[in-house]
This record gives sequence, structure tokens and C-alpha cells, in this order.
Amino acid sequence: MKDNTFLLWYYSYMELLNLRVLQSLVQDPHLTRVAQRFHFTQSALSKRLQNLEAELGIKLFDRRGPRGLAPTPAAVEIAGLSEQILLSWDSGLQKVKRHQDEPAHFGIVGPQIFMREIVLPWWTKRAPSYPELSLEVHISALSKVSFDLVQAGMDVGILEHQEELEDFICKPIFAETWGIVAHPRAHVNLQDSESLKKLNWSTLAAQNNPVDEWLVKRQKMPPPIYNLYWNDLTALVHWVSETPKAATVLPLHACQTLLSEKRVQFESLGRDSKRALYLAYRQNHPHKKFIQELLSLNP
Repeated sequence: MKDNTFLLWYYSYMELLNLRVLQSLVQDPHLTRVAQRFHFTQSALSKRLQNLEAELGIKLFDRRGPRGLAPTPAAVEIAGLSEQILLSWDSGLQKVKRHQDEPAHFGIVGPQIFMREIVLPWWTKRAPSYPELSLEVHISALSKVSFDLVQAGMDVGILEHQEELEDFICKPIFAETWGIVAHPRAHVNLQDSESLKKLNWSTLAAQNNPVDEWLVKRQKMPPPIYNLYWNDLTALVHWVSETPKAATVLPLHACQTLLSEKRVQFESLGRDSKRALYLAYRQNHPHKKFIQELLSLNP
């Protein structure tokens, strides 16, 4: 395989060299000067030119003895084509060299709402600074992010907890503000457990759900009577906005749009409202600048 790669490189290099030589001879049809420019002997350059003409089946230059060479119309036309080819090659080569340091593809996996409400708006603002970078976004349940991160070969993942993953570094990226999201007419009072019991609660999952985690464990209230379980945060927030006395517990960014439209209300859980999310990224990742920008992501 290595031998084939070398041969491909060698033949590509030789073909491009022929184009550069042809361009130079059309611009300055003097064998000696062009031979010196390319570090050839005059006889070696003459032989190369003969071989090129034989390969193309086209006469490229008229030999005029002491007066040197005269490019034929075919040579002038081919030199024009070669200029386009060489410009394209040089431009592409520069891109490849840049991508050795900063790859053109970047994969990120995270929970649906956070990706939609936080990461993608941020990317929309930052995208002009990375015109050649394509961002691949995977959506995953928070409990599965670390698994999907490794299995799908993603570059970074948004995690709910700081985790030890082989070949990854895990650092805080975002501080979520959690609270009760309720219908505008629902009465929400964190100090009044009786009023909280009367709300029509819904939550994300039957086990380890946010309502029990924050209200039952932290507020010492009995488990609410749940009417619905959801696995879609967007649907849950809209249900709350349309249902009197409806309530759930979610991060602020999950309901930001409906909150601005006054279709829901948000009551922070006070000192217990902050919860960190973490960015897991591959060690020695070449796109360090992009990762550092993600780590400085602001709410």
C-alpha cells in the first residue's frame, strides 16, 4: 500500500512538473534559462520536451536553431489550461496542509434541547469564522451520550456528569439553571408544598426523573401524581403551555422561547437551580481552537 501511495505521488508530481516546464517554456522559450530554473541540464530538458510531445502527439515548439524555440498555438493553448490546473492544485494543496492542523469535519453529540437551543445558535454565529468546517450533530439521550460519543466516533460530547472516558478529557462547559416550568395560571410557590401537590405534574421518565430529583429530594415533598411521562422535551413544554395547572421541572433554556411569549412561567429552584454540563473531547485533538471556544460557551 505504501509503495502504491508513493507511485501515485511520484507520477502526479512528474505530470505537474511537465505542466510547469511547459508554462515556463511558453513564457520564455529558451532551453538554457528554463533548464537552469528547474535544475536540469539542457539535454535533459530537451529530452523531456520530446517525450512530452510524443506522449501528447502534438508538436509544441518549432526548433529555430540559435534563435531558440517558438511555441506553437497548441503549446500556448495547453499552457493556458495548465495554469488553471496548477492554480487548482496549489489551492487544494494549501487546504490539505491547513486541515492537517485543523480538520474540515467536526462531530458533536449531545441532548436534543441543549443542542438546539444553545449549541446550534452559537454555531450560527461562529460558522463564518470556520468557512470550510462541516459540523455533524448527533442527538442522544443524556444517559447515552458517553456511549454514543465513543461508538459513533464523535469528536466531542455534552455529558450530564463528569466521566472518566478513555482517550477523552472532560471539563465543565455550561451551567444550567433549573426550575419549575408551569402554565401561566398555575400557582407556583416553592415554600408551599400543599400548593405544589395540587399541580398537574408531568415528567421525562418514570425513574430518576427531574421532578422527583428536585422536589421530592430537595423540597421534601411527597412524590406528585404523574399523569404523563414524556421522552420529548419539546412536546412536554408545549403540553405545559396548553394545560392549566400543568407543571414540570426543566432547565431554563428548554423553555426560553415559550417564556418570552409568556406562554409558560419559570420559577428557579434557588440554591439548587444550578447544574453543570460537561464537554468530553478527545485528547490531542487537532482542532484545539474550536474546542476552546466551546469550553467558553456562555448561556
